[in-house]
Amino acid sequence: MLKLIASLFVLHALLVLPVCGEDLAGNSEEDVDFFEARIRPVLIEHCQECHSGGKNQKGGLNLSFRDGLRRGGDSGAVIVPGKANESLLIQALKYESLEMPPKEKLPDRVIADFEKWIQMGAPDPRTTGAGASPGDSSFPLKASQLWSLQPLKVVEPPEVSEAYTPIDRFVRARLLSEKIPPSEPAEPRVLLRRLYLDLTGLPPTRSQFAAFEASINAADSSGEERTTRIAKAVGKVVDELLQSPEFGERWARHWLDLTAYADTIGVGRTIPALEAWRYRDYVISSFNSDKPFDEFIRQQIAGDIQIPSAPSVPKGPPPTAEGIIATGFLAIGPWELVGGDKPQLRMDVVDRQVNRVGKAFLGLTLECARCHAHKFDPISHEDYYALAGIFRSTVTLNGRINGVFSAINQSALPETSEDLLARAERVGRFQQEWDDETRERDKASAEAADLTQQIDLLKKKPADEDSSATAKEAAASEPKKLKTEKLKELTMQRDAAKARAAQHSGRLSALDYLRRHRTESLALAVMDTPEPEDSHINIRGNAHQLGPLVPRGFPSEIAPRGKPAFTRGGSGRVQLTEWIADERNPLTARVWVNRVWNHLFGFGLVRSVDNFGARGEKPDHPELLDFLAAEFMKDGWSTRNLIRRIVLSRTWQQASFSRAGVNAGANERDPGNRLLWRANRRRLEAEAIRDAMLNVSGQLDTKRGGPTLPVDVPGNFNPGSTGSLSDASRFPEDLKNRRSIYLPQKRKSPFDEMDLLGAFDLPDPGQESGRRAVTTVPTQALFLLNSPFVQDCATAMAKRFLETDTEPRERVSSIYRSVYGRPPSDTEANDALQFTSELRTSAGKNSADNTATDKTKSDNSAAVSEQQAWARLCQSLLISNEFLFRD
Repeated sequence: MLKLIASLFVLHALLVLPVCGEDLAGNSEEDVDFFEARIRPVLIEHCQECHSGGKNQKGGLNLSFRDGLRRGGDSGAVIVPGKANESLLIQALKYESLEMPPKEKLPDRVIADFEKWIQMGAPDPRTTGAGASPGDSSFPLKASQLWSLQPLKVVEPPEVSEAYTPIDRFVRARLLSEKIPPSEPAEPRVLLRRLYLDLTGLPPTRSQFAAFEASINAADSSGEERTTRIAKAVGKVVDELLQSPEFGERWARHWLDLTAYADTIGVGRTIPALEAWRYRDYVISSFNSDKPFDEFIRQQIAGDIQIPSAPSVPKGPPPTAEGIIATGFLAIGPWELVGGDKPQLRMDVVDRQVNRVGKAFLGLTLECARCHAHKFDPISHEDYYALAGIFRSTVTLNGRINGVFSAINQSALPETSEDLLARAERVGRFQQEWDDETRERDKASAEAADLTQQIDLLKKKPADEDSSATAKEAAASEPKKLKTEKLKELTMQRDAAKARAAQHSGRLSALDYLRRHRTESLALAVMDTPEPEDSHINIRGNAHQLGPLVPRGFPSEIAPRGKPAFTRGGSGRVQLTEWIADERNPLTARVWVNRVWNHLFGFGLVRSVDNFGARGEKPDHPELLDFLAAEFMKDGWSTRNLIRRIVLSRTWQQASFSRAGVNAGANERDPGNRLLWRANRRRLEAEAIRDAMLNVSGQLDTKRGGPTLPVDVPGNFNPGSTGSLSDASRFPEDLKNRRSIYLPQKRKSPFDEMDLLGAFDLPDPGQESGRRAVTTVPTQALFLLNSPFVQDCATAMAKRFLETDTEPRERVSSIYRSVYGRPPSDTEANDALQFTSELRTSAGKNSADNTATDKTKSDNSAAVSEQQAWARLCQSLLISNEFLFRD
């Protein structure tokens, strides 16, 4: 019965999940990004010379646009969307039938990308020939035609009849013009839960609910209305949450999605990135300190650079540890470290850095101009390589791990006197562990050697010519069976000693691999090359086919314009940060404000949050976007103030259902809620689901920061070659219940112990993404029903409330208040009591059949049955819509 109820809960929830935005060809934004980054460049470089139409259409195959690719050629269809194994293209790339490209087989990683692309349904936005987009003269647009490249407009909030915040005035004016009424304010309980989940990623506790209700219901001598008391209580909570350490943990996760962050290196590999955690902690700290966003940009792109002196300009301060760590934004990535073609690998890294900077800060797909002028946006081939020169003048991969494997640059961090003392302690602990392991290894080896000698002596025949008469007599008198048993015992002891010696030797190998990371202060970071260098155009993206040299610079059509002076700062990264964070740049503030809005509302004012180019969407409320961007910069680029401004608006505080709006036909006229006439009901992200379950079950470990890769757990880490972590790595007990942001992130797929996150759309750490996909698959419901993690949380809850609430009805009330923040209705309470009673009776009957003759065992069985029944109730609530969704 419980599983049926829970299934209905979750399956109903999945039916109402939102879907991602789609491009003109019906492909999701993430899918098209994958095509543009992984597939289109390969088609251009290796395929279109022979398969692009006209005289270059060998075999009747035109791969320069979507319909030509899907139509196929003389041999029939070359792809079967969703079925890579049945696609002729994959067979040809693998040289299983045809051999394409004929000159040389493509690398396995490229073929794997094509397989993944076809399994995704072969998304392809190219609607007309030669790879162009919509076939009219408006593509690519000029900068003057693209809304996002126009200067911010100075706008004043429109006047409306009621006194609202500026945000509300923009939204209400639009609703009035459309004759759609806004939703009523959300209930205080719903609003409090929304605040906690959006700002901290954790639901409020029972005591926090109670304190909030008390502050609203308290008698007020001034006679303030309830709405005023609610507003004051909400404002107080907002300020508390924005100052809480949980705020940074929640919002850092949003930023890490944009950086392709992970704790391992290599596409599809598990080479440990032992210092990546420093960048994660830097991002958390930046949000908690409300670091101005323009400074956040400067540190992540150029925090390692000390500005040299120049005539009338003093030398800048030396880089700080924080600034060096911040450049992990550029250093930590899904680099294909095994690439033997180092010049091509270098340019592939540069391409990802150009892409990351363009997407994260500018909302532009700059990487599309690597092989040709951008087909959609006013970004030329030269613009791309002007930026590429900046990152060519930056060291990212430096040295080798082993053989052909490259290594990410590791920079030593400047240390204070306190840091030096702390490091001295670390060195001491490391040396002590090394000495202990060495001693134990030597002891076990010596024991094994001694036992081997005893075995050899026992096996030796004493009746040889040199043996004494006494020895012969002793051997003859020893029973043969006793000798055999002695040999067996000694052999077992020797093998055990050898195993201990091998275990300690393995640990010493691991410690040797970890030595620098345990005894030095290092960060995965970038640094300038000794001499900056401009970049040649790479024809078709090929690092070995060079075109003209392009001076370092910025996209010429994006303000602020003017030739940059790369005379100070080496690579030009300092100048790049100044250009991005310049208040005249029309993109930076707009893009970040839109990202914040997206995380608070479920979609951005510009729904294509990563693409402000021609392929992206136009803003639903352009004046509001410009107003918020301007105010954001006036506020000193404060993300905290921006969030406060948004969540204190009546627009954000609306209920998710509006009877008046429905009656006015809003569902039919604005089904996507672009006019913001109601709040959006959304499923929690994977991390919020996991953290919330730990929180309400009383198991959440609030320890913060530090390295979390489980390299010290026996069996997890193999130090050989490059070093690698097992996919089935076990987490130590002190890690299992920490917040999800501190769990180690592995490229390709999560560690097995993080399977819940993988089931609920944890983003691919091989891709930078500002908006997560939300899937709807039956396995998510089945996962929640059978997950050991969910069951453990439910059991912990049951134990907790069995100990604190002796009366069953009070226990039901406590559980409901803990999970939902509200008491159960009479019907819910009665159903819960009946449910647990039936389960307890059923379980007790089964147990009694086996324990009827033993009263102690019978009593224990009854207690177990009681706990199991309440655990099943708790599980049904944890996997319900009301818990999994933020209303």
